[in-house]
Amino acid sequence: MKKIKILIVDDASFMRDIVKKGVRSLYPGFVTKEAADGSQAKSILGQEDFDLILCDWEMPKMTGEELLGWLRSEGPKPNTPFVMITSRGDKDHVVKALSLKANNYIVKPFTNEKLTEVITRQLTQSLGVKADELRRLGATSTAPMAPGSNDAVSLLTGGAAKSKVSPAVSNSVEEPVKSARPKEQSIAQLRWKNLKTKCLIKEITMNSVTAVIRGDNDIPSIMELVVFDLVSNGGKDISRINGYAYQLQAREANIESEFVNITIRFVDGNDPDKQAHLERFITSLE
Repeated sequence: MKKIKILIVDDASFMRDIVKKGVRSLYPGFVTKEAADGSQAKSILGQEDFDLILCDWEMPKMTGEELLGWLRSEGPKPNTPFVMITSRGDKDHVVKALSLKANNYIVKPFTNEKLTEVITRQLTQSLGVKADELRRLGATSTAPMAPGSNDAVSLLTGGAAKSKVSPAVSNSVEEPVKSARPKEQSIAQLRWKNLKTKCLIKEITMNSVTAVIRGDNDIPSIMELVVFDLVSNGGKDISRINGYAYQLQAREANIESEFVNITIRFVDGNDPDKQAHLERFITSLE
């Protein structure tokens, strides 16, 4: 039986785990391999063939755009299906991805359903099989995760069910010294699934932000993928920073609390542009 092979390329290990978990949610029999940036992916693609590449756009060393350009012009298998994953969903960005001959794209944050929908559509087309046949090919269960595995989602959640609002959780990881609390109102935006909400920044560091959102609407679940849209300097600096909901806490000790504190942990620590923007923003608040 043919083993479907997918290469997952992202500089954030947490994001690679999110994508891998999404693939296995419907296709546990697919073989997945990971690359931490475009340069590493290029090396892997020179040695192995894959049925699909799921690649982040913004990465150090070699971006997804550069990897796709190399693959289509010089790669050993130039027609390998390529799906670009991006935190920017504006029309110009999407058009550019398709002009680079990406087969499809996914905008962060995404759900498992959206991810598997795109994978199914692409593989049924490129392999010439129907959806039920693809599910049969991907139905063989993979070996259970061994103790000590570094799957970030499984480690951090411990298999526990998600909840919308949790009590405060102590943080044993020391925060970076460089942080800021805005003296005036500082508004940003959070995006998850196909939802978005404005948030009021209470404290921001180089690896997290704590903000206030309304709790009477839909809110992210613990460990859910979230994009923090940071716009500053009169709109000249714009970053879509990937992260996950690390902590949720009602601001008042009653069930009718209107607002919720949310802490988002960032996973773009290897992106120099986003790090530089964060540092400029924090410095401007000091």
